[in-house]
Amino acid sequence: MDLLAAMKERRSARTFLDRPVARKDIEEIFTYAGLAPSAINMQPWEFVITYGEEKDRLVRRLLKARKERQVACGPGTTDPLPEKYVDRSRRAAQDMQPAVEQLGVAFNRFVEEGSCSFYGAPIAIIVTIDRRFPAIRYLDVGLSVAYLLLAAEAKGLATCPIGLITAYGADIADALSIGENKEIVLGIALGYADETAPINQFKTARAGQGEILRWYE
Repeated sequence: MDLLAAMKERRSARTFLDRPVARKDIEEIFTYAGLAPSAINMQPWEFVITYGEEKDRLVRRLLKARKERQVACGPGTTDPLPEKYVDRSRRAAQDMQPAVEQLGVAFNRFVEEGSCSFYGAPIAIIVTIDRRFPAIRYLDVGLSVAYLLLAAEAKGLATCPIGLITAYGADIADALSIGENKEIVLGIALGYADETAPINQFKTARAGQGEILRWYE
């Protein structure tokens, strides 16, 4: 697949087929993720991959933790955000809700439970970084994740980045024996999308260039 086509066509999948992903395909995707640029070539990203019973065990633990703590799905900010950001999120939720309801699931439950359960994907990826790195190095990790998402798209695989799992970092670290020196920054669901599901035919809108660019000439 052409790179620009992959960037344009990629969307987050929220239901997956019960179809295994070949290990060689997973390894190839991570080969490309490792090609991302990073400051002085430190490559600070590390990934933990779970599948099969280990993934199911992790999901059960996350769902239990969610029921106990009821962590809300939000931007994670303390100060109020400018209205333009709030409006983008609000419009995405409004557009998504009809597709979710066609699944026969309440929208709020889908958002809260789905955000920590990897949406039934066969592969759950945990993205980590060494805590000794400064916050700016999260940018390097983000670049690697972007490469990973596009490589998966090119291979015909679907992904969904999941930020809410960071609220359950201690549970994940314990379940997967991730050391205290590692910070969990993201989860990624990976698998073959169920293209017949209405929720997978939904794509969030993007802000126009007028909202994100400033020109000086």
